[in-house]
Amino acid sequence: MILNFRRTALTLAHLVVFVSLVSCNNSSNTNSDSAIPKEDNSGVTTNRSLMVEALIKLKTTLASKEKEKIAGIFDFPLSDSIQMYTESEAYQKEREQNGDKVSKELFLKYFEEISDDIQMEEVNELFKHINVERLIKQDKLDYENIIATEPCYSFYSIEIKNNLITLSVGSGSNKNYKSKVSSDEVPENSSQFCESVLWWIFSFNSGKLELVSINGAG
Repeated sequence: MILNFRRTALTLAHLVVFVSLVSCNNSSNTNSDSAIPKEDNSGVTTNRSLMVEALIKLKTTLASKEKEKIAGIFDFPLSDSIQMYTESEAYQKEREQNGDKVSKELFLKYFEEISDDIQMEEVNELFKHINVERLIKQDKLDYENIIATEPCYSFYSIEIKNNLITLSVGSGSNKNYKSKVSSDEVPENSSQFCESVLWWIFSFNSGKLELVSINGAG
C-alpha cells in the first residue's frame, strides 16, 4: 500500500511538471505569433476616406455657386491643361492681352460664361446622382439618366485610380428612342448630335484635391 501511494504521488508530480511545460510552450507560441507583422491596409482605407471627404467638400463648394469660393478650386493663372473657352469676344481679347492665360480676375469677371463652358452645372448634377461615400469601397461609380422620350441621355461617373480622381459628365445616344424625322434625314439620336464627354481630373496630394486638367471630346 505504501508502494502504491509513492507511485501515485510520483505520477502526480510528473503530471504537474508536464502541464507546466505545455503551458509555458503555449505561452511562448502566443507571444511569437503576436510578434509576426499582420497585413494592415488601414493606411489605404484612411487615404480613401480623406479622398471622399475632399470630394464632399468640392461638392459643397460647387453647390454654393459663389464664384469666390469656387475660384479656390483653381490654381491661377490656369495651366494650358485646363481648357476654358467662351464665345465672348471681350473674354478672348482680355485673355490674349494676358499672355493667353486665365487669371483669377479674368475668371471672376467672366464666371458665368466660363462655368457654362466647363459644364459646372453638370458637375453639380453628378454629385446629386452619385453618392460619393460609396467610393470608400468602390473605385468607380456610374449613373445614366435615360428618358424614353428623349433622343439623348446624360451620364455621370467618378473614378479613382491611385491618387487620380476623374469626374466625367456627358451625353450619349438613346438607342431605344424612336426618331421622328424621315428616314433620309439624320436621326435625332445620332451620335453626331448626342455624344460628348467632359473630364475634370484631380490629383490627391497631402490631403487636398488639385485640379490637373479639364478637357472634353465630342
